[in-house]
Amino acid sequence: MTHKILVTDYQWPTLDIEREILAAVDAELVVAPNGEESTLVDLAAGCSGIMTCWAQTTRNVIAAALPDLKVIARYGIGLDNIDIPFATENGVPVGYVPTYCVDEVAEHTLAFILALTRKIGLFNRRTLSGTWDLSEGRPVYRLKGKKLGLVGFGHIGREVAKRAAAFGLEICVTDPVVTAEQAAAADATLMPMDELLAAADYICLHVPLSAATDGLMGTEQFRQMKPTAYLINTARGGLVNEEALLAALEAGEIAGAALDVRRQEPPAVGDQLLQMEQVLHSPHAAFYSVEAVEDLQALTAWEVRHVFEGGDPANLVNPDYKKS
Repeated sequence: MTHKILVTDYQWPTLDIEREILAAVDAELVVAPNGEESTLVDLAAGCSGIMTCWAQTTRNVIAAALPDLKVIARYGIGLDNIDIPFATENGVPVGYVPTYCVDEVAEHTLAFILALTRKIGLFNRRTLSGTWDLSEGRPVYRLKGKKLGLVGFGHIGREVAKRAAAFGLEICVTDPVVTAEQAAAADATLMPMDELLAAADYICLHVPLSAATDGLMGTEQFRQMKPTAYLINTARGGLVNEEALLAALEAGEIAGAALDVRRQEPPAVGDQLLQMEQVLHSPHAAFYSVEAVEDLQALTAWEVRHVFEGGDPANLVNPDYKKS
């Protein structure tokens, strides 16, 4: 029996890696021309698997594939684009790839920290415009001895901590599922969120986007930060109230920010955060390397293949699906 697998969206050159892995279970890829819900609903009928990157895999898309649907696999770590409760209610396991691009995001985060500290963006702009003047960037402070606050201490947060320690940063973390002993074992200090915000010189976000974390960084949080502190977001744009961030920067409540992700991607024309010299930007690129994308393709295909071979996804999100 041939299994039809809907690929909702992807941004790499080919799907050859997926096809090779899934050939062993006689799978045929159905590639959507766009990620619009109506398109996905039309293509989902008769599909026994869905592999999705950024496209919204709504209950309508999932329902269109029932009763044939056996598995949904997310190309990535975040799960906010999949209606997991609806999948669970209908007995569909959901898998994802929590260990891909960990090194890349950790490196990107450290690159932001270094660039903010050494004012690389400002110096680059000034130099290219013809101004060769160190005083344009004063003051610049030493990185060693500063406090790094990690909001979230999972795979990526821990890799950031390892790299940051090599630069002499003191690590403090906040995470509801991490104990003080676990943090100490990683040479970090566990703190409540409000204490971390007040103490840290750099606040890095490494948590998933959910109803509980939407707008996690808002007016109150920015006012708790030091006026010399920086926000770094390489996780999800929705974690930050961008109007509050803009207001905090304009008021001098924080020193600057580095944003790889935004609520709207790409940002709207005239976006004010893009105009601010104290804010660094990258286009949702922290995850990327050639090797990371190849890993992502392979691991996502294996999440599907495990199910067609009679098992569960290796990284099962919703173990309660069997009770439905």
